[in-house]
Amino acid sequence: MKITQSRSALALFAAFILMSASVGCSDETSHAEEAGAASESAAEDAPAQEYVCPMHPQVRQDGPGTCPICFMDLVPGGSSSDEGDVPSVRLSEGARRLAGVANARVQAGPLDDHLEVFGRLEVSEQAEVDLSAWVGGRIERLYVNARGETVKRGQRIARIYSPELLSAQQTLIQAQRNLEDARSVDSPSRTAAAQASMRAVRDELRLLGMETRQIDAVLAEGVARETVDVFAQASGTVRERQVSVGDYVTTGQSIVSLAALDTVWAQLEIFEQDIPRVSVGQPVEVTIPALNRTLEGRVDFIAPEIEPQRRVMLARVPLPNEGGELRPGMFVEASLERRVGDDDLLSLPFSAVLWTGPRSLVYQLDPALEPPAYVPVQVELGERIGDRVIIEDGLKAGDEVAAQGAFRIDASLQIRGGPSMMSEQNDLEPVEVAPEGTRFEPPIDPARLPDGVWYCEMGTTHYAQHESGECPVCGMFLEEKGAGDDDAGDDAHQGHDHSGGNHAH
Repeated sequence: MKITQSRSALALFAAFILMSASVGCSDETSHAEEAGAASESAAEDAPAQEYVCPMHPQVRQDGPGTCPICFMDLVPGGSSSDEGDVPSVRLSEGARRLAGVANARVQAGPLDDHLEVFGRLEVSEQAEVDLSAWVGGRIERLYVNARGETVKRGQRIARIYSPELLSAQQTLIQAQRNLEDARSVDSPSRTAAAQASMRAVRDELRLLGMETRQIDAVLAEGVARETVDVFAQASGTVRERQVSVGDYVTTGQSIVSLAALDTVWAQLEIFEQDIPRVSVGQPVEVTIPALNRTLEGRVDFIAPEIEPQRRVMLARVPLPNEGGELRPGMFVEASLERRVGDDDLLSLPFSAVLWTGPRSLVYQLDPALEPPAYVPVQVELGERIGDRVIIEDGLKAGDEVAAQGAFRIDASLQIRGGPSMMSEQNDLEPVEVAPEGTRFEPPIDPARLPDGVWYCEMGTTHYAQHESGECPVCGMFLEEKGAGDDDAGDDAHQGHDHSGGNHAH
């Protein structure tokens, strides 16, 4: 009997232990299930992270991956970076290659500027000579008849009949006879007077254009000549013949125009925007395509005015032409060189800069971020030199920027909600609102409005005034502009029905 009771007690104790274990197990399982359910509920409640293709914004998905169009790595949308308030874009090596992003460093040092221009060869005005008649008369004969003929110094070019010259020669012959008579009577006074008269007549003939040899020939022959030959006082090429046989000329009238072509001018045409890049003394390489020759020279003169028809300034470069191969009228190509700046001049590739009105941005690879990422930096630009642009402020020597693909980086930052080139408005110029209200055409960004005015909020603003009411343009209720009142503005905006009635744009 006692044994039976003991066994019953042991059975009851074992059953109690099993029930306790079962209850404990059940409690633990219940807690685990509750925790799992809570985690799943939180995951369901949390918004899914959206990933976007920087090159094709229409490609979006809930997790990481690659774009099916360009195979770039998708980037998280809705946030600009993982570094708090620092807007940045990180690209993997593969994404950088696919996007065509290439980096370059800001360089310090002078730049060589090359300006390519066109022009043509012209006659040197300093070598132009007019061969004129020294005495009036009739052209009996011309020995130079066509343009382009070569004339040597001392060459006979024309023969003129001149009554004035004939009279002067007769006076010369008579002065010679008087001198001989004075010498024959051995009268010193008469001889001196005759010699003075002889010198005066010879000087007169020289002023009339006769050379000493011609005067001596008249004295030797003792006969006055009815015509006199005109000789060239310089060498050159005939540019123009001014008279014909039988024409009457006056003293000083041009007979033939010559131009010495041993030196010609290359007149280079400089457009207005390039004028600051050209200066006197600047070295130039002039190429004559017709001759396949390149000559070196320097600018020796810059025209003080712009040609009104072609809107160009002429820069003159003298070129030697001993062989006569350079012919006026030939077209030329020229390359002008200059050195800009000193060792402290900063520059970067022109392709790295993005312009947004008054602002200029570059995307700098910031090594301080982990991992390094591209961040937008506003810069002040100077003159563009070839494929580089001078940086006056915003960067320092050695900074690495995106020289190619900067616009794609900016598009990626804009998609992710960052302050990109197009979204940043810090530098917008403020506007004033007239007392009677102002209509803006085209519409402006509301950030440019002063605080306290009421404006039509449609993303951009086409009307603002100084009191509440409705927009006279579209009928919308106006909202008040206040510094830092974006949340209040949203609440106020929600308090009006912009979609009802006839208030639609």
